[in-house]
Amino acid sequence: MASPDVEVSPSDLRFRFQLNKQLLATITINNPSGQRVAFKIKTTAPKKYVVRPSSGVVEPRSNVSIQVVMQAQKEYAPENANCKDKFMVQTTPLGDTEQIDKDTFSKELRKDLKEYRLKVTIEGPAAPPSPVPEANEADDESAGAIRNAGPPAAPIQISTVSAPPPPPAPAAAPAPVSVPVPEAPAVDPRLRAALDNLTASTSENQQLKSQVDRLQRERDELRRQLDVFQLQQGARTAAPAAQPAAAAIAKPQLTMAYVLLVAVIAFLLGNFMRF
Repeated sequence: MASPDVEVSPSDLRFRFQLNKQLLATITINNPSGQRVAFKIKTTAPKKYVVRPSSGVVEPRSNVSIQVVMQAQKEYAPENANCKDKFMVQTTPLGDTEQIDKDTFSKELRKDLKEYRLKVTIEGPAAPPSPVPEANEADDESAGAIRNAGPPAAPIQISTVSAPPPPPAPAAAPAPVSVPVPEAPAVDPRLRAALDNLTASTSENQQLKSQVDRLQRERDELRRQLDVFQLQQGARTAAPAAQPAAAAIAKPQLTMAYVLLVAVIAFLLGNFMRF
């Protein structure tokens, strides 16, 4: 199987050095052919760099981006100016169903294995900004220029009447310092819409809860009225049934009283007739 030509870029991995910060670079492998290509990334400093992913497959007519992360460094070493770190990209064609194994990148078994070497360049940290000369430094430079001009010429004595010095001018009021007012952060329209929906949902829930409470109270009142109605109906039904029973009880009592009365009268009549 002929090894397809792939494009590996860039040829020089550049990192802008910063203290205590991870640095990122990207390797791109482009496969313009119609074959699957396996790749593997190697480096001379595996403890210093992290490669994601370190191996994989580039499908036909596609590309893959590999991230190279340099671990955070605590100081800028002098050898960084002439960095000796290097990377190597190995590529080899794969069949349609072939997978990567331990022999995929073996030079003895893979005659179509290709290697691309990349060097590493670490750029030094950015230079600090130049200081702005202050007013007293400018005065010192002017004083130095006067001192370097040599001794002054001998003064010419002229007898004149010196006028009194003018009064000092009043000190100018300091200009007002304008303090920038920070602008209010813009609110995301989606966040505002979500808050409005939440507020509307809360209000609807409260209204529904009030309606449920009112319906429960009406249900309890209807149950109470139904119980009272059933008690009244029971009392009305029991009243006619109780009247015949009472009459039946009262009739034997009346008959017994009548018998006793007749017996008493007969007893009295018998005693009266005897006498």
